[in-house]
Amino acid sequence: MTGDFIDELLGALARIAPLNHGYLKEILILSGWPEETQNLRYLAYNRQVLAHGGANLEFSAVAVINNRRAARWRLEGWRRTVSRLVFHPLWANSKPMDLFLIQLRSDAAMTDLMAASRRDFTLFGILRSEPLRPSAAVCEIRPVIGLPGLDREGLARVENFETHNRLRA
Repeated sequence: MTGDFIDELLGALARIAPLNHGYLKEILILSGWPEETQNLRYLAYNRQVLAHGGANLEFSAVAVINNRRAARWRLEGWRRTVSRLVFHPLWANSKPMDLFLIQLRSDAAMTDLMAASRRDFTLFGILRSEPLRPSAAVCEIRPVIGLPGLDREGLARVENFETHNRLRA
């Protein structure tokens, strides 16, 4: 993959917070990309901690998802039902990554959006936010979907998915 493509992928995360793109670029290069037959590739452990917008943020880039296989990766029917039962928020709080990936795979609008993208990959991450004043609110954990080249409607769909699937810790 070209450096321009990586920059474009990381640019899709600019709406989240001022992340260290040099660090994330290194993680992406070292971890690699999914092969044509792979649905996703997990990234090497990484974490960025920063204060932004009145909260302490902790961001981890978790995986690169292969958009070319998004339609086949989608969960439907009984597989979707069983997966949602196994990874229900009531007992999946210890593993939000699994819960978020199941929710993403179960969301036909999101997998259609990824499959229709002109870009080959989506960056999947997890954002934990804790208010600077502990009494102000509770900690939240939510998925982050970095899909470059979205129009307003697509971006609104992604942000709706992220907001709808957040967990309160």
